[in-house]
Amino acid sequence: MNSANTTPQAKAGYKAWQLYIVLLTPLVVILSSTLLYFSGWVQPTDTVNQGALIQPPVDIADTQLVKEDRYWWLLTSSLEGCDAACEEQLFWVQQVHIALGKESTRVRRHLLTTEPVALQQDYPGLIESTGNLAPLAQENPVQLFVVDPLGNVMMKFDSEHRYEQVLKDLKTLLKRSSIG
Repeated sequence: MNSANTTPQAKAGYKAWQLYIVLLTPLVVILSSTLLYFSGWVQPTDTVNQGALIQPPVDIADTQLVKEDRYWWLLTSSLEGCDAACEEQLFWVQQVHIALGKESTRVRRHLLTTEPVALQQDYPGLIESTGNLAPLAQENPVQLFVVDPLGNVMMKFDSEHRYEQVLKDLKTLLKRSSIG
């Protein structure tokens, strides 16, 4: 009735193999995924951001602006004063700011132009500044940038971006950020 496989030595060897398999499986998975990632064979291609990331980020001090606060900025830049397109963008940025709800206290709205304009009455809470727009490599006359609390211009939105996309990106940034 007794078979050779049920001896205590055979059971101990079988249990040792089970233990090795249980312990080595996570190690093999981690090592193989690391190898695949760093070999370049399998790379993530999708991103969740709608705006364009600026690589490397531009320091806001290069635009002659001084960032003393620890807030996120929605920076609207306009090459010449603030025309109708600029005012339309300021309106939509104001709507995005309102749509942020309780997170809106972490974000400030700025307008950067090359010449002074007076829009404080029309857009309460808007901070107006003049400065150098060259470091931003602006492609459109009016463009929207996101500045992090450390003073890095890190994302831009062109005219083809809808403001729902700006809101989605900003909510994601605020949710994942522990600064500002």
